[in-house]
Amino acid sequence: MGRAMEQELRAAVEEMRRHVETSAAETRRHFDVVGEALRGDIRLVAEGVTGLSQRVDRLEANLREEILRAQRELSAMMRFSYAELDRKIQTLEQRVSELGQQYAVLEGRLQRLETTR
Repeated sequence: MGRAMEQELRAAVEEMRRHVETSAAETRRHFDVVGEALRGDIRLVAEGVTGLSQRVDRLEANLREEILRAQRELSAMMRFSYAELDRKIQTLEQRVSELGQQYAVLEGRLQRLETTR
């Protein structure tokens, strides 16, 4: 019986070893399939990130150009406004000068009238 039991035990161990090897091989194949699928998914994500990065770069360039264009337009409008204001100030200064001269003439007349009375 000892020998029969030993043979049964060896047979059971051998069967268990084959089962573990089979299971390990199946697990390995499964992980290979899953790993390959993950690599494909990672490639897709990387391509998506690259595409988004390029899109962000284009948007940044467009936005930068739009900001520069708006800045140029605002600068031109401000130069025009300052030129217009400067022209108006010069006109007002000239008018004040003319009014000052007229005032001096009128004051001179008034003094002559007062002295002739």
